[in-house]
Amino acid sequence: MKRVAKRILIVAALLAALGLGGLAALGWAQRPEARLPPGTAGKKVMVDGTPIRYVQSGSGPDVLLVHGSPGSVEDWEPVWARLSRSFRVTAFDRPGHGYSGGADRPHTPDENAAVALGVIRALRLHDVVYVGHSFGGVTGLALALRDPPEVRAFVIVAAHAYGPVPVEARYRALAIPLLGPGLARLLAPLVGRGQIEKGVRASFGPNADAMPADFVARRLPLWTRPAVTTALSQERTGLGSALAAMEPRYRDIRKPVVIVCGAEDHNRGDAERLARDIPGSRLVTLANTGHYVQFARPDALVAAIGEASGSVR
Repeated sequence: MKRVAKRILIVAALLAALGLGGLAALGWAQRPEARLPPGTAGKKVMVDGTPIRYVQSGSGPDVLLVHGSPGSVEDWEPVWARLSRSFRVTAFDRPGHGYSGGADRPHTPDENAAVALGVIRALRLHDVVYVGHSFGGVTGLALALRDPPEVRAFVIVAAHAYGPVPVEARYRALAIPLLGPGLARLLAPLVGRGQIEKGVRASFGPNADAMPADFVARRLPLWTRPAVTTALSQERTGLGSALAAMEPRYRDIRKPVVIVCGAEDHNRGDAERLARDIPGSRLVTLANTGHYVQFARPDALVAAIGEASGSVR
C-alpha cells in the first residue's frame, strides 16, 4: 500500500512538473508583434535595444505624453489636436504595452523612467514638459527624481504615489516570469469585454458619458494580449516596494510639478499628499471627475500643461 501511494505521489509530481514546464514553454513563446498593423498610427524607435512605438505631431516646445496601465498612445486622443497646435507633442507605448516591445524588461517605475529618457534622447526632444497619467505619472515621479536636464517640468495626472498597494492573487500569479505569460495565454479567452468594460466604467466614475462608444472595442485586442497582461501584473505587484523607495525622496524634486487629479478619483488622497511633499508644486483638483482626466476634462488638462510649459495656451 505504501509503495502504491509513493508511486501516486511521484506521478502527481511529474504531472505537476510537466504542467509547469508547459506553462513556461507557452510563456516563452509569447512574443509581441514587432510590426505595426496596417493603418495603425506611429513609428518605431529603438531604445536600449527595445522597439518603442511613438507618435508625434505639431511644432513648438516639446510635450511628452505617457499613458497608464494598461494603455497606449490612443489614451491621449482627447487632447492631441489642441496640444499639437502649440507644441510638438510626442507619445509612446510603454514597454510591454500597446505596440512596443520590451515584454522581457523589468516593469518598474524606474525602468520605465529610463525608457522615457531614452525616447527623449533618441528623438532629440528638449526642454520637455513630461505628462504622465496613472502609472505614467508614477514613471514621471521616478524620472523627476533622476532630474534629467532634458525635462523642464512635470504634470502628474491621477497617479498613485504612496503605499501600501493591495495586489490581487491573480496578478501575483500572472507576474511570475515565464509561467505568468503562459497562464495569461491560457486565460485570455476567458477575459471578456464585459469584465474590461466594468473596470473601465469604474475608472471613468461620474464621467461615463465622456467615454467614447468604441473605447473598449478598440482596446480589447491589445489589453487581452499575454504580453500586456504580464506587464501590468508585474507593474502592480512591484509598485508597493517601488513607491516605498521613492516616497522619502519626493522632497528632493526641484523641477516645477503640476499635480492634476479628479475629486472622485481613488488616487485623490495621494495627489493631495504629494502636493505637500514636493516643494513648490501645485495641485489642481477637478470637481466631479474620475480617473480618466484627459477624457473627462481635456480643457483643464491642456491648461495645466500650458501652465507647466510657462505659457497658458
